[in-house]
Amino acid sequence: MSFNTVDAVTVYPRTDGPGGDVRCEKTQVGQPEPGWLRVAPSFVGLCGSDLDQLAGNVDPNFPVHYPYVLGHEWCGVVESAGDGVQLRPGDLVAGYAYRPGCRNRGAMADLFLAHAQMCFLIPEGVTARRGALLEPLACVLQGLRSIGGTDGGDQVVVLGCGALGLAMVGLAAITGARVMAVDRSQVRLDLAHRLGASAVLNTQDCADVADLTAAILDQITGRGADLVVECTGAPMLQSGSVAVAATGGRVLFLGLAHAAAPQVPLFQIQRRGLRLQASTAAEEPAWLAAIRLLAATDLDLTPIISDVFSFQDCAAAVAAANDPGAHAKVMLQPTS
Repeated sequence: MSFNTVDAVTVYPRTDGPGGDVRCEKTQVGQPEPGWLRVAPSFVGLCGSDLDQLAGNVDPNFPVHYPYVLGHEWCGVVESAGDGVQLRPGDLVAGYAYRPGCRNRGAMADLFLAHAQMCFLIPEGVTARRGALLEPLACVLQGLRSIGGTDGGDQVVVLGCGALGLAMVGLAAITGARVMAVDRSQVRLDLAHRLGASAVLNTQDCADVADLTAAILDQITGRGADLVVECTGAPMLQSGSVAVAATGGRVLFLGLAHAAAPQVPLFQIQRRGLRLQASTAAEEPAWLAAIRLLAATDLDLTPIISDVFSFQDCAAAVAAANDPGAHAKVMLQPTS
């Protein structure tokens, strides 16, 4: 088997504490075996879970094996295909990172290997930039479907305006729902407005759950939200999500939690008839539905891409992604 030498963004364990550091280095990539593709990425996103791993904020039950190539949100062009694969060289594809029994290699390399069954053809007319945001869109679409969807009669509050939160703002807005976006980054709140939020709230002045609840209810006339979507995993916002839901309302938890939220009295849930739902990642049906959505509508999440760095500038990319006050979605691409 022949190999190609490529640049890859590789994570090594830190020597001064938990987590990892990124570096761009040379590695070898072989030819695709039967059922596999070799892909040249167009764009690879930095996800909040990537930043958590680099900071050492991971579930103890989630093993991290160093070194590893970063990148699970991507869109790229098939460079070559193994036997038994319907996708062909030149196809624009996106894919997910893991399913039981199979895990793709990290996508932050000039070429990488991906299992064809975990890749999806991007339709004509959908750009690589839109395709690179397919993974967060599929995640929020799966979550929204699991909680019953939204329509023009709903008041939706989205807590947190990272990629998941902004994708949810855009998705809920195209259904006609009234959307309020909540975050502490004015940059990201401005993007939420652009994606269809009719109201925004900057939480920098909210000291606790009571302040947060009062500020949100003041903007949505005190009745509460028909749907609250928590997209951060932050304890204060997780607790606040239940407090601002209307009687008979729904609460969807999308953010990955790393700390216990303050206690939420169960009587609030029972007395007000709330429905709580959690959703993590996206299964194949959600990916296929998200692709159909991109092809059939004008939903365009690409304004959330604030920066595109080269693989060589991976350390600067990580620094930007860790500065939500000045940046939103950070992407990387091969060094030209």
